Amino acid sequence: MRKIISKSFYFEAAHRLDSTSDSTNRNIHGHSYFVEIFIIDHNDKIKEDGLLLDFSVFEKKLNAVKKELDHSFLNEISGLENPTLENIGIYIFNKLNKLNLFRVLVKRKSCGESFILEV
Repeated sequence: MRKIISKSFYFEAAHRLDSTSDSTNRNIHGHSYFVEIFIIDHNDKIKEDGLLLDFSVFEKKLNAVKKELDHSFLNEISGLENPTLENIGIYIFNKLNKLNLFRVLVKRKSCGESFILEV
C-alpha cells in the first residue's frame, strides 16, 4: 500500500526558449504554472504520529521554491537558464530533493501541457 500526500501552488513567470523550433517561443513571454508535489511514505513514518509530513512544514518548503519562481524571468535563475517545462520540473525536484518525493507535476493549463517526474 502506498501512502502519499500532495500539496500544490501556482506561480506566474516569464521566459524565452532558445532551444525550440517555434520562433514565437524565442521571444519573451509568460505563463501561469501549476505545480503539485507528491511525497511518499517509504519508512512507514505515518505510524509514528499519524503524519507523513506536517503540512505546515511542507508549505514552508514549497513557499521557498515559489518565492524564487513567482513573477520572475526564469532564464535569469541560476540552474534554470533553459527554462523548458521539463527543466522547471527538474529544478523544482532538485530544490525539494530532501523530501521523500514521489512525483513532481508541472502544468501550463492554458496550453494543455504538463511534465511529470516520478522517482
